[in-house]
Amino acid sequence: MPTLVWLYLTALLYYRTSSSCVALAEALETVSHDRLTRMLQADWSGQRLLESAVRTLFSGERGYVILDDTVLPKPFATAMEGLAWVFSSQEHKPVYGFSVVLLVWTDGTQRVPLGMRLWRKGGPSKYELALELLSYARNRLRCQPEYVLFDAWYPSKALLKRIRDYGWYFVCRLKKNRRFNGHALRHHRRHPYWAEVGQLSGGLKVLVVRYGKKYYATNRLRLPAAEVRRVYRVRAQIEEVIRVCKDQLSLTGCQARSERAQQHHISCCLVAFCVLEWERHDRHLSIYQLKRQLSFRGPSVVLPALDRLRSTA
Repeated sequence: MPTLVWLYLTALLYYRTSSSCVALAEALETVSHDRLTRMLQADWSGQRLLESAVRTLFSGERGYVILDDTVLPKPFATAMEGLAWVFSSQEHKPVYGFSVVLLVWTDGTQRVPLGMRLWRKGGPSKYELALELLSYARNRLRCQPEYVLFDAWYPSKALLKRIRDYGWYFVCRLKKNRRFNGHALRHHRRHPYWAEVGQLSGGLKVLVVRYGKKYYATNRLRLPAAEVRRVYRVRAQIEEVIRVCKDQLSLTGCQARSERAQQHHISCCLVAFCVLEWERHDRHLSIYQLKRQLSFRGPSVVLPALDRLRSTA
């Protein structure tokens, strides 16, 4: 792993600045922005670094695996590789930028990014990228989640069957036009609160729970309706991971033009999140309290998790 990667991680963790190489080099005062740029464009594996952080800092106990995607807006970056118009659920409109599919593990308290895939226009779909991430979690990381959680954009026939074939359970949201027992869910039953076992389009047997205007589904057919909704609420943990990476670790701030450099920056942000998560849990702080301490006091606040990761990577 390039030595400059650790300086880059140090800058992301300790300094509240833009994550452009110029700003990070000014914060570090020990390296030029050209060297940081070359490091981001070099031939090394951000996924391997993230995997090392996951294996080194976390025990991998049973918990939940969550799928989601997020948009990294780049409205003025006309020279960057791989940019496209992608729909942003936050802004409720298409924006120009990157779309990242993310897989996160949580036990409801700790959150660990397991992997990410950058969506490219004309390349594999987000469903296919999600399948890649689930395969990686099962075959490489040996995850055995209690449930796989995702929102109403992801329950494709292929993804649901893959989870079933792995012997895993899922809990997800469904769109109101999804066909259930031959009818669109919104026309299935008029009562706003019900639970019923049946078949989705594609022939998969599930328990569907309607609660007001929301529809949930799980392949654990005897799960109580209240438990289905409770389990699904855990999915919000991935939104907190994305929020911290954007607000505290400048996930959207990299200005490098190459797609490889962007992928390396995203991986470094996720590794930095792993370090913060381990340290805040060890110190009994919120992740925002810890980041404020790092920003105000700088490198005088020692991060054993970062040193431990560097010694094993």
